[in-house]
Amino acid sequence: MNIIQAIFALALMGMVVAGGIQYVNPSAMAKSRVASQADSGFSVLEGAYRSRQASGAAVPAADGWQAALFPAFGTMPPAVSGLSWSYGVQAEGTWFCLSGPLSGGAAGGVGSDPVTGALTSLATRRPEGLYEVTRTCGGAGGEPAGTVAATLWMQRMAR
Repeated sequence: MNIIQAIFALALMGMVVAGGIQYVNPSAMAKSRVASQADSGFSVLEGAYRSRQASGAAVPAADGWQAALFPAFGTMPPAVSGLSWSYGVQAEGTWFCLSGPLSGGAAGGVGSDPVTGALTSLATRRPEGLYEVTRTCGGAGGEPAGTVAATLWMQRMAR
């Protein structure tokens, strides 16, 4: 009787292992992780920016934004998936950006990369028109191939 139970247990375990492999999508898990880290980072940056505004301080300058915000108004979020954080002030407004090379050096452009897909999925969590995924921060300048930039606008002037 114990041998029959052992055979059934091994057969069941084999089916679970073989069947489970088909249901686990590693790229979906990586996309979810990148999206979660990026969303968290944007929230931390936005919170620090809004806290500084609430204190009555002026908008930070682009060339000293980290010292102006951290550690007084929060903690700088870590880099996400080989991308880096930046901040800009331009005529159209002020923004935070997560940018860098497409993962795996893909040159297929925005939309063909898993990191780009993760960053694009965050658009539903941000107000319309204040978040965009392109190839350059702030949507200004040229369009270098093989890069991705997710820009979250803090203040945006009408176009």
